[in-house]
Amino acid sequence: MTSSDDSKLPSSLLARLLAPRNLAVFVFLVLPLSLIFLVLIWWFARQNIAAQELADRKNDLLASGLPIDAESLLDYRRERIDSSRSQEWQRILDEIESDAFQESGEDVPIIGLAYEEEPEEYVYGQPYSNHLIARDYLSEWSGLLQRIHLITEGSRGVWTPMTTYDLFPRIGPTRDVSRLLRLEFDDALRRDDFDHANHCVLALIGNSRALEEEPMAVSQLVSVAILEFALDAIKTALQIDCFDDEQWRAVLEQLEGLEEIEPRYRRFLIGERAWVLPLFQDQTSMEELGGDTIEYQLPGGHSIDALETLAMYDRLELVPTDDLTTFFEEIESLETLVQASFQSRSWLRKLDTQITEVTMPSLVLMNQAFVRSAMHVRLAKTAILARLFQHREGRWPSTIQEIHDAAPGLLSSGDENGNLTIGSLAPMGDRPFGLKVDQDELVLWGFEPDSVTAATPVDPPTEQDFIDADAEYAPMLADSYLQRWLWNLPTDGLAKSD
Repeated sequence: MTSSDDSKLPSSLLARLLAPRNLAVFVFLVLPLSLIFLVLIWWFARQNIAAQELADRKNDLLASGLPIDAESLLDYRRERIDSSRSQEWQRILDEIESDAFQESGEDVPIIGLAYEEEPEEYVYGQPYSNHLIARDYLSEWSGLLQRIHLITEGSRGVWTPMTTYDLFPRIGPTRDVSRLLRLEFDDALRRDDFDHANHCVLALIGNSRALEEEPMAVSQLVSVAILEFALDAIKTALQIDCFDDEQWRAVLEQLEGLEEIEPRYRRFLIGERAWVLPLFQDQTSMEELGGDTIEYQLPGGHSIDALETLAMYDRLELVPTDDLTTFFEEIESLETLVQASFQSRSWLRKLDTQITEVTMPSLVLMNQAFVRSAMHVRLAKTAILARLFQHREGRWPSTIQEIHDAAPGLLSSGDENGNLTIGSLAPMGDRPFGLKVDQDELVLWGFEPDSVTAATPVDPPTEQDFIDADAEYAPMLADSYLQRWLWNLPTDGLAKSD
């Protein structure tokens, strides 16, 4: 072969490649396959990098003692929640769930759910048609009530066994315990047994704390809801003025022991993160829980999605919790940013973060629940201190500041009940709780923390406010709101004198 023949090879090869048939094969087959191959290499490379980073993050969490799945979450609970009273508490909850207990309370006020109409509410000092029904029922279960008091008065979190298939600890019977204690509290008032009523209040507070240390959102929300039973009882006792100063100090000591934002919020983050991480490997649990299913199953897994969720929780952990107003503002701002980012993401980012978008908790709802509970407790403590002030001075305090200033002296009783500071009694916003005094009563009021601009109104709320806003649902909304945020304390109280 001559040199001239050699020089013709490249040109002939190029000519063959550029032939219509070969060019079509290259354009329509080779090139697309090459591009698909390169895209797959890129796709799986980024998934592998993300998978390794996710494994490292999980190992870091485990090394820090934090759970990453159901099994490690159970270990986390077992290590941190007191189990010294668990066996007895478990037996109590078993008895509460028993057919005998449930069936015996079907027609009992507060306990039973068999009413076709709204049950009669007990008002102190007025005849109550269900008194004998309640009295007989409480006598029947008096032994159970004694055991409940031994566990709940002064109680903190109580560990109860769970399996990896349980979504949360036994919430239903814990709520039933609060109903039973509230029935017992009302019965004690009807019999003017105020010492026993005081023990019921302490037990109601303690029962709400049984779930206080649970690292799951549902448990935290139920703990907050159960606490309402105790705060309603405290309001009633303050209006009646049926406790002496030492009894009120015991209640204050219990309220001071309640956790506010910081521990609850951190546990919520720990539990929710551990619950959601396994969903990135197995999405069937989302369907079993009745949640939304993801639109696309991605080849190579959802590690990028999991890292996005971990980044969200990292941002949530940076939210300051030492001030109600700052906490509320930061959470609401973060929720707005998160939702805006979901709406503005590119198609690839949406594909990468499908599970994050579905499983991200409602930050604002959790935020409002935590802040509402903390404010409600602070309003209750303010009201107790106002009553203690009246007992000592023979008059009501004229301002919230006067209550703050008097708090250390009101709490000094020869034992250590702790000190309340002005910070621990302040609601969200830039104004303290409202206070108004006349000859017959002291009026304290707060407000619903439903926005960053919410603050204590100048005047106490009235039912007319709700009628003006929404006439259809006004009675229901007003009852709930005014029960929580409007505290009218009669100067002379309602307790019967000897």
